[in-house]
Amino acid sequence: MDLPTNVLLPGERLLWSGRPRHAALDGHDWYRLVFGLVWVSLVLGFPLLGRGSLLLVSPIFAAFGLAIAWGPVVLRQRTLRRAVYAVTDRRVVVADRVSGRIRASAYLGALPPPVVRAGRNGVGAVAFGSTGGLLGSLTGAANPGAFAARSMRLVGLPDAGYVRDLIAQAQARLWAAG
Repeated sequence: MDLPTNVLLPGERLLWSGRPRHAALDGHDWYRLVFGLVWVSLVLGFPLLGRGSLLLVSPIFAAFGLAIAWGPVVLRQRTLRRAVYAVTDRRVVVADRVSGRIRASAYLGALPPPVVRAGRNGVGAVAFGSTGGLLGSLTGAANPGAFAARSMRLVGLPDAGYVRDLIAQAQARLWAAG
């Protein structure tokens, strides 16, 4: 696997590693893409309605709005293509396989139980604790550590159920030992 060498801590044992197989767009991504198209249509179409003086600056506003709407989607897709996941006997790690930088890391004992979200094409995601909703967002805002744990997700996994079971077993071993 393309696991960077700096991911494992001394004495830590690797249980599983993998990469996202499919970086599907989520609901927020689709809203951003549609908003970007609507923004460009309105900004470029407005000068055609009789405001000739805006004809020169409207492409600038269109490009600015498109960058704001589509930029995060492009960045997320790029980050997912470069990601590598690792589950050790102590932690869950998300690293960049190109630069070797650790993007996210959480100790298994601090994470809520893992939950699988299955996708339509057999590719799923492993999240921790509540998988969303308003109540999850509000409790996460009150407790920043819980929000960080809930926001950590391993997406694009064809074997998401296996990874969830592996993490749950490692958590059970930690809690039984501690």
